[in-house]
Amino acid sequence: MLTQIYGVTTVDDAAAVDRLGPDHIGIVLEEGIETWDSVDELTAAEIAGAVASARLVGLSLSTDPDRVVRTAEQVAPAIVHLARAHLMNAQLLAEVRDRLAPRQLMLTVPVVGEESLALATRLAAQADYLLLDTSHPDTGVVGATGLVHDWALSGAIVGAVSAQWSCPVFLAGGLGPENVASAIEQVRPGGVDSETRTSRSDDRRRKDLDKVERFIAIARSRPKRGWPEPPAFR
Repeated sequence: MLTQIYGVTTVDDAAAVDRLGPDHIGIVLEEGIETWDSVDELTAAEIAGAVASARLVGLSLSTDPDRVVRTAEQVAPAIVHLARAHLMNAQLLAEVRDRLAPRQLMLTVPVVGEESLALATRLAAQADYLLLDTSHPDTGVVGATGLVHDWALSGAIVGAVSAQWSCPVFLAGGLGPENVASAIEQVRPGGVDSETRTSRSDDRRRKDLDKVERFIAIARSRPKRGWPEPPAFR
């Protein structure tokens, strides 16, 4: 079971989380789009330098290929994560994929209804990883909401994607040590992602290392879906 810890905003947290052994560590670069978990370019570079074992994931909220490529150049991640891939057509995604190669591509699928299944199968054609996440019911913001979504629908998406494509599917959205075992049992994803529920209660921009450690341990104790792993880029 792949594990991904998102929302790392300090060098100290990056190094500490990395020592706990997740497969991926995710950061969000400031791109002029309002978000509570972003870091500036200097901090992103310092975090990248502190991550020695995990694969670094750099999230972009942009749908502009030039901005996405610039983010990838500034963060230098192994995996570029497009949080708004659902707003991009196939031509744009193919362009971004070609320009980012050999870096891998993670694409978010907002789980909002049956239409999400069709979206997931469309995006899987361009993805090395998919990430199923929650769309906030009031604001429409996708990701970093701390809210779970319909796991039955996510399970159906995982089944459909795995039948046709080889890209692992991460489950995100309100996952923490208290519910990740149940989520894995119901959805059977290739990986699990946590941000809000492994953050500190007094400062959501900092990670609670005890929660991170328990999240990873519980996820790793569950049966692993037999996804092939895409080629590595470090």
